Amino acid sequence: MSKDRKKVLGARLRAARVAARLSQDFVAETMGVTRQSVSAWETGCACPSALQLGQLAAAYCVCAHTLLFGEAFMPLRLRQMLSGRTNAIQESELMTRG
Repeated sequence: MSKDRKKVLGARLRAARVAARLSQDFVAETMGVTRQSVSAWETGCACPSALQLGQLAAAYCVCAHTLLFGEAFMPLRLRQMLSGRTNAIQESELMTRG
């Protein structure tokens, strides 16, 4: 993951934690990691594992997709793409988001 993407993810993680009114200490203790690990995730110095990302999403009451991409998952687009009814513009839009 690029440095810029790590920073964006970190900002989303911090915003979600603050919105959930949780401290870094509480999150760290709940997840069995150090507060420094939570801080590193939020500053973009490190990234949580996929499992940890899921745990963070659950703790913050947000979708992991929202933490990763900044918007909620839209199953309708996926269904359209899989059924072949989407056009090239929509497909390229989906590819550039990941």
